[in-house]
Amino acid sequence: MITRAEVEKLGAMHAVEPTMLSLYLAVPPHPAPLSLLTARADELIAAAEAAAGAGRQVGKQDRNALREMLALCGRDWPGHMVAIFACADAGLLEALPLPGPLPGPLPGPLPGPLPGPLPGPLRERAVLGIRPHIRPLLAALQQCPEQRALGEVLAAAPGASAAIGLAACLAAVNACAVQTLIVPEDGLVPGYECGRCGALSTDADSCPDWGTAALPVPDVIEEMVTRALEDGAEIWVIHGAHSPVAARLHFPVATAA
Repeated sequence: MITRAEVEKLGAMHAVEPTMLSLYLAVPPHPAPLSLLTARADELIAAAEAAAGAGRQVGKQDRNALREMLALCGRDWPGHMVAIFACADAGLLEALPLPGPLPGPLPGPLPGPLPGPLPGPLRERAVLGIRPHIRPLLAALQQCPEQRALGEVLAAAPGASAAIGLAACLAAVNACAVQTLIVPEDGLVPGYECGRCGALSTDADSCPDWGTAALPVPDVIEEMVTRALEDGAEIWVIHGAHSPVAARLHFPVATAA
């Protein structure tokens, strides 16, 4: 099963263009024909391609490699959620089973999508980005109540020992001030990275370090997670679309007005 070291290794990978595929797929508890797993994967990938826009498509090489991985997953990990990462440009092809079985009895083999959304970190999804989408992996590694960590940070004094909200947390990550970062499991927030100093923001004109054009980032939340991990921060992933982004800080950080 996955370890934090494996998640950090994945998070450190980077592609120039959003061609890195992250696929989270539920494998039925009984052997399923490869064609059914492939058909479900194709549905999730099509949604990811549409969300990425600009005519983005998963390449033929990655699709062929994915099919081989799906055959392995169907054989070795029935009844589990699996995460598959593929990007020929970055030399990435890896499949990982997530801890624990799928929730509840599921029919198998399945003729189509699973009946209803899966709770917590076990929701199926596909994401195209410049980094692997690792938040569900981090959520699967968590072993204590998720909401308690968020409550402790929200109860702290904003500005002194805590940052509340996306803008404040971006500033904290840019300043390497994050001790604990709390992010929602779902949701992608497009933004920018300064071409000179690397600062993250949601506004292409927000960085005062002028001189180089801002670089588009498909998801600044995923970038925040990766940078915080590199700085040794603890990461908590909270299930719920309305969970705020928050952080416990090593030291106060000013947020641009």
